[in-house]
Amino acid sequence: MADHACFVFFPSSRADLDAAAKALTEHGLLVKRAAADELEAGFPGKPFLRVAFATEDSVREEAAEIAAETPHAAAMSECDVRFEILIDDLDQVLDEINTLIDVQSALQELTHGFLYRTWTGELSGPD
Repeated sequence: MADHACFVFFPSSRADLDAAAKALTEHGLLVKRAAADELEAGFPGKPFLRVAFATEDSVREEAAEIAAETPHAAAMSECDVRFEILIDDLDQVLDEINTLIDVQSALQELTHGFLYRTWTGELSGPD
């Protein structure tokens, strides 16, 4: 179980795990399938991150809770799935932040989604 995570919320019509693998590869990351609903992505000699695809009914509810009373509330109400960037060792990942930034950027660009970081509580919309 990951200690921390980044979530990229978006409407399910925009992407799936195969599209995520392609987008991550196009950003120069090495990508391999870790499970039916999970990828591993990273650079040689650097921490690899797990990227899961969450499609449970609770995703929409969590999106609404996170976005409540923010300028993103209306748009987030349309988000029914999310990519989860799972982080087992936050200090290690932050020490080598480039991998995390590249994974976040690739997934947010692909989905035009909303990025939420569990350790800061920060929510940011698509550019």
